[in-house]
Amino acid sequence: MTRTVTFDFYGTLVQWHEGVEKGFRAIVARHGKPGMDLAPLIHAFHAEGRRLRDTPPWRPYRDVLRQSLRFALDHGGLAIRDEDVEGLIAGLSRLPVHPDVPAALAALRAGGWRLAAISNTDDDLIAGSLPGLGLALDAVITAQQARAYKPDPRLFHHAHAVLCVTPADTVHVAASQPLDMAVCRALGIRAYWVNRRAETADPQWYPFTEVRDVAEAARSILA
Repeated sequence: MTRTVTFDFYGTLVQWHEGVEKGFRAIVARHGKPGMDLAPLIHAFHAEGRRLRDTPPWRPYRDVLRQSLRFALDHGGLAIRDEDVEGLIAGLSRLPVHPDVPAALAALRAGGWRLAAISNTDDDLIAGSLPGLGLALDAVITAQQARAYKPDPRLFHHAHAVLCVTPADTVHVAASQPLDMAVCRALGIRAYWVNRRAETADPQWYPFTEVRDVAEAARSILA
């Protein structure tokens, strides 16, 4: 039986989308446009972030966030300010966990499973959100450590080397299909897709088990 569960972090364990929306709401309010539609800004922010992560050379995630925000605000006709950058990064470095997560992690730990995060981030950015998990993970593996962002499999290879496991020895739980389920399919990792946002499963990333939250994934793993 496999005894190591790895998790995507943002969106899976902590409230990434809610944090991004809160950050952009504060930005447009500072610019005197509290009623501005956030959807185009957030879409541009995420699209530019994906482009920067996927385009060599590797760059720290803090730089990805800064450049993505500049791109999004320019797209929306807003001039970027230092407080916009610092405010967004500060908020994203202290994201609250999803309510189901602490008990689910505790149950897995009690069941004898090692727990680790594999995340597209920097070490210092993820550190501020870790205390909310309610326990210390056995390992926190970041893109900064591997110099690679998901879906580049090098991040998973690095994580498995740190954990001294093979892909077949692990279960991966994540909220992103193109970033995480794609790698799980390629490497043969047993996977759970956490569909918190009522999205549609894409068959090209099968096989995975769809669950509503981490608590449901934990119940299935422990069954």
